[in-house]
Amino acid sequence: MFVEFFTSNNIRVQVLEVSVLLHSRAFIQAYLFLPTGLTLFKLDMSPEEYANWGADDNYIKHFICSKMDILGTPVDGEGGQPIQTSTAIVSQDDTRSVHNEADIQRINSLQQQLDEQAQKLKTITELLFKQGSL
Repeated sequence: MFVEFFTSNNIRVQVLEVSVLLHSRAFIQAYLFLPTGLTLFKLDMSPEEYANWGADDNYIKHFICSKMDILGTPVDGEGGQPIQTSTAIVSQDDTRSVHNEADIQRINSLQQQLDEQAQKLKTITELLFKQGSL
């Protein structure tokens, strides 16, 4: 399955594949339907560009257009309005949690319980060593 979009210069772009190297970069292959003919376009997204991607998939369209001036900017449909990318895109750390705040609190609570159990086990083990049972 591919994603297709048009540009302000009335050029059709088909994004064929986006391969992601997690937490690092992405590789994109797209067909450009240029006035001179069909062209396969391959792009490597740098770690900095990948970090700016965030959750806005329109970023990919803008990224492709930014790499080839002849394309212009992405538009909504053939001859349509410009596609806006989120202005909230900021560099994000890919180690961010996928859990909501309640999950994080529960994880912290469970970790605290594990730590308490480990301390009790250590105390019991020390007592058994002192008594010569172990």
